Amino acid sequence: MKPILIGRRLIIIVTLLLSVAIAGCGGPAGFVPSGVEGGGPQVTSEGVLFTFIDHKVKRISIVGDFNNWSTTADPLFDRAGDGTWTIRIPLQPGRYEYKYLIDRKKWTPDPWNPDIVDDGFDGLNSVIVVE
Repeated sequence: MKPILIGRRLIIIVTLLLSVAIAGCGGPAGFVPSGVEGGGPQVTSEGVLFTFIDHKVKRISIVGDFNNWSTTADPLFDRAGDGTWTIRIPLQPGRYEYKYLIDRKKWTPDPWNPDIVDDGFDGLNSVIVVE
């Protein structure tokens, strides 16, 4: 067999294997395929209800400019044990940036909130506007 033909076959095989591996991995913690309902912030009369759905994590905190980016001030709770983590935070009218801190090490924007901005550290922050 010619070396070029072997090289092309190898590239095709590696590409197929990577495609299958990526498709089956389920994505990062908190990843939500498009069209999946749930999560995201909801402005209510009692404050903003933040919801994050993930069955694999052990601990989640919301970190944002409303709590001076404290990693411990606002933990979410999974009261039913079903992977639905929530917290209600009373916020005054304004614009707020936030992220989730998962298991004390992974910073992630809200996967259910399409309103995002650059965080200035090669990442993204989610944005919520309270009227």
